[in-house]
Amino acid sequence: MKDKSYVWNPFRILSPKLNTEIGKLDEAEDIPVDASQSPDEILVIMVGKLIKLTKMMALGFQSETDSQIEVCEGLILEIQEMERISTSGLIKASETIGQNLFRAVVRLPSRVERIGVMFEHILACLKIKTKEGIPFSDKAESELAELFSVTVDLLKNVRDSLVTCNIVILDHIKTQSGKLSELAEDDRFNHWERLERGFCSANASAIYLKILDSFKSISEYAVKISDSICSLEDISS
Repeated sequence: MKDKSYVWNPFRILSPKLNTEIGKLDEAEDIPVDASQSPDEILVIMVGKLIKLTKMMALGFQSETDSQIEVCEGLILEIQEMERISTSGLIKASETIGQNLFRAVVRLPSRVERIGVMFEHILACLKIKTKEGIPFSDKAESELAELFSVTVDLLKNVRDSLVTCNIVILDHIKTQSGKLSELAEDDRFNHWERLERGFCSANASAIYLKILDSFKSISEYAVKISDSICSLEDISS
């Protein structure tokens, strides 16, 4: 009987060795871009880069140093290049895996990369904040730290779902995404209260709201990734 705890993973067609490399890919943050890697390996590594980017971005808001910003810029460029390589690999494999499966998975690299674009928007805000010396309140900094922490956990589950296609993990991604979106909305409400009470400047307000918008978009793309993987069950039925 088929185990309904898992969705059939089409990436086994592309890379059967993925099963034996889970340990290595679990710590994929520092693996360099390599066109010889299969599309599924690159996807997992991309999410590993996103996890590292999230951690570095959180540190960037704490220390606001140029070195942190440079590391984040480098990671964003790597993620963009890996999206191109992974998508190209899937296109080349389209005849092997069939058009139905191809349509189900071809958007995955782009959706992972779009999360990187949202972090690029956050990084732009960090650059302005650092360059112009715009302060955030202690409460805003605490809210940001929580958003980054929830995002790290969310992305870890996204990475694991690409390897295991476990239904429990996929459902948890949707729950975590909802939490991230709800936190961003709560933070927006709290921010307006601080602004109305004079505890926040107009410059800080504009930056902070853009950051919150980006976190909401991150949650939406995580759900889209989860939905794409869940849709593979229909194809395999």
